[in-house]
Amino acid sequence: MSKCIFLTSDCPLENYSPSKEYPIEINVDTGEIFDGGADDNFFLNSFKDTQSYSDKKFGVCLEWNYTDGRAKNLIEYIKIVLKNADSVELWNVWLDFYYEYDESPVIHNKTVSVSDLSVNVIRNFVSSDNFNMPDIRNPERPSFYRLTITQ
Repeated sequence: MSKCIFLTSDCPLENYSPSKEYPIEINVDTGEIFDGGADDNFFLNSFKDTQSYSDKKFGVCLEWNYTDGRAKNLIEYIKIVLKNADSVELWNVWLDFYYEYDESPVIHNKTVSVSDLSVNVIRNFVSSDNFNMPDIRNPERPSFYRLTITQ
């Protein structure tokens, strides 16, 4: 089970990988991961399970350690996608979990225009907690988040 951040769209989404390889160092004792720190050091890989979450057909999964520079690059990627689509959805979900009806996730929805999309919006979105911030009306259910970005 793990947290997954992904984008969905009605138009095909291009995969993205960094322009060069960066070192990855994992300190098992402290749990820290160092990935080179470059702003282009993230991946967008094809995500086939969009239909489990969205009506949109195409998806890419975001693999990164958050930085403000990487968030800026993600915003630029979204702007390019919006040249061919009316909207893009950014999702924050917990994968590999079977939900009974009473435990199904509460989906928190927010919509912003691309002109209002900022590093702060991305930072707050990706840091949203799927389990420790339960819905007040449904405290036993996990939270999923959908940010719809429009033109």
